[in-house]
Amino acid sequence: MRKRITEELGIEIYDIYGLTEIYGPGIGISCSHDCGMHYWDDYIYIEIIDPVTGEVLPDGELGEIVITTLVKEGAPLIRYRTHDLSRIIPGDCPCGSKFPRLDTIMGRTDDMMKIKGVNVFPTQIEEILKEFPEVSSEYQIRISHLDGKDTMRIYVETNGTVDFLDLAKRIASKVKSRIGFTPLAKSSRDRLVASKREKDQTCHRRTLRIII
Repeated sequence: MRKRITEELGIEIYDIYGLTEIYGPGIGISCSHDCGMHYWDDYIYIEIIDPVTGEVLPDGELGEIVITTLVKEGAPLIRYRTHDLSRIIPGDCPCGSKFPRLDTIMGRTDDMMKIKGVNVFPTQIEEILKEFPEVSSEYQIRISHLDGKDTMRIYVETNGTVDFLDLAKRIASKVKSRIGFTPLAKSSRDRLVASKREKDQTCHRRTLRIII
């Protein structure tokens, strides 16, 4: 979607990060190389922590953003937990700026689901689905508790030309390798439920169900 907007409108797109509690929008912004958001480390000190244990994580690992203001006098904040999920990108940016970089915001800690003892965020599923050109950017995650076991169902859009069973197996295998579930994959050829306005455009698409 981002690439399409950029190409069709002929514009440049930048990610901007900010919180009302800190200084508002603009404490971080991406550059023309689009490989993370530079944040102003002379104004804020950023740590990435494990959202469950509070342990500080090394650069490159995904966790919760914690911010300490360095020059704010009226309402300074010390180790403020934002509940935003990201990581500090190690290394230098090709643009040459020495300001450190945050990756794009991956989600919120309150989006976290615990399935079979594993902490899972919707963005992890989204990143996996991006690797499959056969599916669209639309997906659904449904959590159930059946027969004493946690169950995650992933619904994705695809068209009727693909091998549903094969696609389900490949996505399930990728989920297993990345997140650690032992998945049971099933396919469904049910039509996608859409609003009346959307039906003319989407009725040719089908949903694929993956049960984990």
